[in-house]
Amino acid sequence: MAAGRTGTAAALCGPVVAVVLAAGCGTAPGGGSRGEPVAPADTRPRMERVAAAWEGSAALAQWREGFHPLDEQDWAPAGGFRSGEDKAAAVNGNFVLRAALPEGPPSATPVRWDAGGAELTLPLLTAREAYGQLQGGAKGGEARPDHVLSVTAIAFGETTVRTSRGPARVPAWSFTVEGYDTPLTRIAIRPQELPKPPIEPLRTFDGGTAPLFGRSAAPPDVTSFEVTAGHGACDGGVAVDVLEGTDTVVLAGRILPGGKAGRDGACPALMLQQRVPVTLARPVGERLVLDSESGAPLEQGPRRR
Repeated sequence: MAAGRTGTAAALCGPVVAVVLAAGCGTAPGGGSRGEPVAPADTRPRMERVAAAWEGSAALAQWREGFHPLDEQDWAPAGGFRSGEDKAAAVNGNFVLRAALPEGPPSATPVRWDAGGAELTLPLLTAREAYGQLQGGAKGGEARPDHVLSVTAIAFGETTVRTSRGPARVPAWSFTVEGYDTPLTRIAIRPQELPKPPIEPLRTFDGGTAPLFGRSAAPPDVTSFEVTAGHGACDGGVAVDVLEGTDTVVLAGRILPGGKAGRDGACPALMLQQRVPVTLARPVGERLVLDSESGAPLEQGPRRR
């Protein structure tokens, strides 16, 4: 396996968001709160251990045999949203139901993979549960509480998604939204648990390790995506190291040098979140993207910590 490393300039180009933490801000252990520089983390040994634990493991087989979508369920109406308020309402789950919800369980419909004809029957969401996810999936934003989108019809059917086992036809609920020709579709399968990591999480840190909070969607044909990483207010930013293997892509966050303390020499107890671009040597394919720190699959979207 070959290791790659994003460049410093690339790692510093993403937006930064401050998140207040109870802990310190990424200085070296024992360094106090004055933001002393830390030695760069040597991430390679840990990444190799994570890759070795997953390659050929029962957990990897579970990933291969289960249903794990690789696409985010973002609604993209043909021609775009009519207004910024409509987009914000969709993001924040501001929907009002103006149609009767189908009652009872949906028809038993398996997931069907294009390659090899494999099928998998899984527990399904009712229409009421799927609609509840729409309303409960708020991501924050500028939507006005009085600006809503009207759902005028609900139907059960299928949609195509990319998964850890390749493209598949999956059962889905389709919601017709007033004013839009493109229905809002949601997978009707109850979320599956990710495999339990075959390696213990990293519990001790050398001060140069940066936590990873999530990643953008990485369809099989892409070689680049973004990772959300954290660093202290007095650090110089974050890079993400990459170790590519046959079945896995292991990512490790690394604090960059060059940060400065405040005027009083103190480092605020903040963690900054930064989107870091990552480029692979070859497309992601069906490889599992792993977080070196936790040893677990790195989830799409921000991860609660």
